[in-house]
This record gives sequence, structure tokens and C-alpha cells, in this order.
Amino acid sequence: MGKQRFFIALAVFCLSASVIAKNSNNPFEKGASVDIGRDAAWVIGNKTATRSGSDSGTFYHLFYDRKLLRLRITKSAQDSEAAAKRHDQFTVNDVLLDGKRLPVFQWCLNNQERHKRFLQQGLKVKKEVCKNQGEVGTFTMRLNVATLDMLKKGKKLTYKLKPFRSNVSVIFDISDFSGIVAKLNTAPPPAIAKSQPKPSGVATAAVAKKCKASPPTGYSEVKAVEYNCADSAAKKKATASVGTAVSKERERKKKVAAEREEKRLAQEKANATKLANQKVAEEKLASEQAALAASAAQQQAISSDIAGKMIAMCQKKWDKGEHRCYCEKYVSHAPKAIQESSTCSGS
Repeated sequence: MGKQRFFIALAVFCLSASVIAKNSNNPFEKGASVDIGRDAAWVIGNKTATRSGSDSGTFYHLFYDRKLLRLRITKSAQDSEAAAKRHDQFTVNDVLLDGKRLPVFQWCLNNQERHKRFLQQGLKVKKEVCKNQGEVGTFTMRLNVATLDMLKKGKKLTYKLKPFRSNVSVIFDISDFSGIVAKLNTAPPPAIAKSQPKPSGVATAAVAKKCKASPPTGYSEVKAVEYNCADSAAKKKATASVGTAVSKERERKKKVAAEREEKRLAQEKANATKLANQKVAEEKLASEQAALAASAAQQQAISSDIAGKMIAMCQKKWDKGEHRCYCEKYVSHAPKAIQESSTCSGS
């Protein structure tokens, strides 16, 4: 009975765990998701179209002008640079069309400086086909005919973004995009309004003057950040953004310089060790050669001394008209008569 209860409890636990796992959302596997459907009407302008949507006070605008697609993130419903959300760290991880990576995005990854894992704010892409300008809340992709044809046949366009530390997927319904493209391609140019005399006492709105917070000399890798000159808060933020980027670049340069110096010192040490080993080998070889030469000289002296003694001993036999076999080696020193009759009979 106890075993039966145990197995019933185990089955209930496994079933509950399965249901919980199925219905739970892991925030570390998925980020926030924003769906902008066809109910968000396209706003048609002069050869442009924009579809916008929002989530939790953040607005996303998909802009098309027959040349490029631009995604702008703003803090209000206005699709403008003034309303843009400005980021110090902005990553575009992927752009998908109906669940598959858009080829132009893959090209941009392959042609971004320094790395190819994701499109990073501040890094350049060859020919600027893609531009990640997180500092003004925008990401743009230039379109060619093939990419435009793909978009016209697509249903969902998904941007996988990481503004600072949070992940977000922004999904635009573009199932009606082909109609928008056709409409923009056939739209007549807007009528040019005739100039009207300005009513007296009405001031013309001044165009906001733009300023730039630029990096110091020697930091050309850091991009300048543009802001409205009259906006002190924007100036402060732009200056801080450039300062942060400069600090990071300074640390990167220090690290590169330190690594280069470490390699130089290691190479110097290796060269010095090689020279020292070479010198030791040369000294050892010279010592060995000197020892061999001294040994050869010593052997020569010994041989000469032995030869002299033997010749002196043999000379006594030769003077008696005798010859011995042990003197045969030195017979060339014997008198002529001995040389002519020399034998090794042992007599």
C-alpha cells in the first residue's frame, strides 16, 4: 500500500512539473517582445512610409523611403531625432524576415570592423550598408533590388535588439508592404505651394542649430555625437557619451600597447638567450678544438721522442753491421750497406 502511494505521488509531481515547465517563460531565454501589426496604419509622406507602435512608453518607427529601411526608437510618438532615445550601448543582434536572417544583415555582419558576432554601436560597416547609430536611437539598412523583393513577399520583419543590458524583439507586420512600395513608386510628386506673403508680426520658426560633442585628438575611432546647441541637457548627455567612449578606447589602446611591449620584451629576452647559448656553444667548441690540438701536439712530441730513442738504440746495432726487425721501421736512418741488406730474420 505504501509503495502504491509513493508511485501515485511521484506521477502527480512529474505531471505538475511538466505543466509548469510548459507554461513558464524563462526571462533569460526570451527578452521583451513588441508586436506592431497592420492595425498600426502606415503614415505616407513624400515618397516615404512609416509604421509605428509602442510598448511601455517606448515607440518604434519603421521608416521606408525607397532606398533604405530605418528603425528609430523614441520616447514619444513623434518620429524625429529630437524625440529619439539615446543609447551609450546599443546592439543589433539580428534582423529576421519570417524567421530567417535577412541576407543584407548577414553581409553587414561579415563586413563590420573588429568582429562579426553582432552589429555594435560605434563600429563601421563597409560602404555603410548598415549603420548602428544608437546615440540617436536609429538603425538603418540600405536596400538593393533583391532585398526589396524579399521584403515585398514577406509577412513579419523582426529586429532583435539589446539596448544597454535588456533584450527586446520588435516585430513589424509587413504583409501589406508590397502595396506600400507600389503606392510610393506611383505617387505623383507633391505640388509646390506658391509662396505667400508672411503675415506681419509672425516670426518664422528658427531651424534648431546642431552642435557636436567631438572626441579629443588621437581618438578618431570615437564618433562625434550631434545635439541641438540650445539643449543643455542634450549637450551634457552627448559629452558624457563621447567621454565614456573615449575612456573605453583609451583603455583599449593601453591594453594593446602593454601587450605589444610585453611581446617586445619577450622577443628581446629570447634573442639574448639565443646569443648567450650561441656564445657558450662557440666557447665550448673552441675549447674542444684547443684540447684536440694540444693532444695532437703532445702525441707528436711523444712519437718524436720514441723515434729518437729507437733510432739511437738501432744505431748501435747498425754500427756493428747488424740489423734487427724492431729497427725495420727506422731503416731509412741506417747506413746504406744496412739498408741494402736489411732482413727481418731476427739475427
